[in-house]
Amino acid sequence: MAKTAIIRARVNSEKKIAAEAVFSKLGISLSDAITLFLSQVGIQKAIPFPLTAQPRLDLSNATLEEIEQRYARRVPTTETQAALNEDTRKARRYKSPSLLLKALKA
Repeated sequence: MAKTAIIRARVNSEKKIAAEAVFSKLGISLSDAITLFLSQVGIQKAIPFPLTAQPRLDLSNATLEEIEQRYARRVPTTETQAALNEDTRKARRYKSPSLLLKALKA
């Protein structure tokens, strides 16, 4: 597909330089990165990363209380909770992946 559209945007020069350094390590240009972003927006029909007003939690130096507070709302569904509570000692075991696949096909 031919590149014929031109995008002009004013951005913070420090952020642009930092981003270009990352893109350089990845072997792509700023133009390539913008094209990738636009492609993903088209594919996903949304911004391809989560947008949040909540700042990212640095787990390397967060307290246990901060971590618990951040993830307290992430409760597993009833189905997931039941799977977590299952007694896996009763589960059928297979000696190889091929035997498992054979059993699944049966």
